[in-house]
Order: sequence, then structure tokens, then C-alpha cells
Amino acid sequence: MEDRPVIEHFLETKSEEAFSELFRVVCLRVYRYLVLRGLDGATAEELAQNVLFKVYRQSGELRNTEYFYGWLFAITRNEMASYWRSRKARIETVGIESLSKHYLESLAAQSDRMSPNRLVEWLELLEEPDRELVLLRFVEGLSYEELAVAFEAPIGTIKWRIFNARKKMARIMNGFSLCSDANSVN
Repeated sequence: MEDRPVIEHFLETKSEEAFSELFRVVCLRVYRYLVLRGLDGATAEELAQNVLFKVYRQSGELRNTEYFYGWLFAITRNEMASYWRSRKARIETVGIESLSKHYLESLAAQSDRMSPNRLVEWLELLEEPDRELVLLRFVEGLSYEELAVAFEAPIGTIKWRIFNARKKMARIMNGFSLCSDANSVN
């Protein structure tokens, strides 16, 4: 991974210059994750900055630099949960907002592998825990070990949950291809 030296340099020196480079390398990933979890762009940007500020302040707590992304996304998940709790306290009920087409198209444009509409449709059909795993594993590229850190769960549990999420995604994708084939015949 080309960002590994940047991460290690920051964790060794904890200098402002190293943090600036780290910010450049990881901020977009955190922002993308937050938007794909249903936050609007402005809120995602604010929370991403909060997350990276916490990374700067808490960098001494990371014991194994190999699991930096697991640690980073654990902080991100906690920050998002805090945001939803504070919002819920203010307005009593919270529903995760649907992703707007503008954000979906801009995020999906970064990936040449599939059309933006399909990716979003497939993700929306997954249950929330599976969606989060799929996003972190296949969009953000976290390893099983990093996911275990992020979810505070044993690796075996993570592997089992990803196995099940893959099966669900395969069923969803097959269902969509059957619908596409039927629509092209008509």
C-alpha cells in the first residue's frame, strides 16, 4: 500500500507536517464512508475532520500500526454514532437519510468497476450491519484484522459475517441481472 509509509511516518514523528500528509491520504476515505452511510456532504466533512483530529490526539493509543485503518474506522464509527445520538436527543427520532443521487454519482465515479446506480441499489438492499461490512471490506479495502479492530470482534466472526454478506450480495446481484435481462427482452 502506498499510504503505509505516510501512516508510519506520522505515527513515528507525530509532527504537524506528517499529520498534514496523513490527512491528505485518509480524509477522502473517511468522508466517502460517512457519505455512503447516509450523511450529507457538509456533515460528513465535519465528522471526517473530527475523526482526524481524534487520530492526531490519540495516535499514542494505537498499539499495532498494521491495523491503522481498523482503528481509524472504529473512531469513525464512534464519531458517527455520537453524531446520531446527539441528533436524536435534539429531535427525538432519527432515520438514516437516503443517499442523494448527486453524492452517489460523485462517489461512484471514482470506481470504474460498476455503475453508480447498481452499487447503491445493491447496498441499500443489505441490512445495516452487512452494508457496513461490505463498505469497509470492499470499498475501503480493510483487511480482516483491521475489521476485527474496527468492530471489536474476533477475526473468525468477521470472516463469517463477510462470508454471509457475500452470499447476500450474490443473491442481490443475481436478482438484478435477472431483472435487467427481463427488461431488455420487453
